[in-house]
Amino acid sequence: MEQTYANANEWRDSAMSRADCVSQQESETRQKAADLHNRDNGVTDPDTLLDQQLYILGKMDISEYQRYLLFKHTTPG
Repeated sequence: MEQTYANANEWRDSAMSRADCVSQQESETRQKAADLHNRDNGVTDPDTLLDQQLYILGKMDISEYQRYLLFKHTTPG
């Protein structure tokens, strides 16, 4: 059964306490891609940058990361 969370912060905090699930090389590749995207699109919001670390560090796979973002941006409060 999948874990449920009261809010996005609880989910993010729980995920950040997990072990990294990608190699250092993969993490660096993801970080470079995110840096390029952020620079090209003017992304500077600290909360967005923190969310990106969930995927960059492999704390969430892409499927969970997408569910997290949907939950975060559609749940009131």
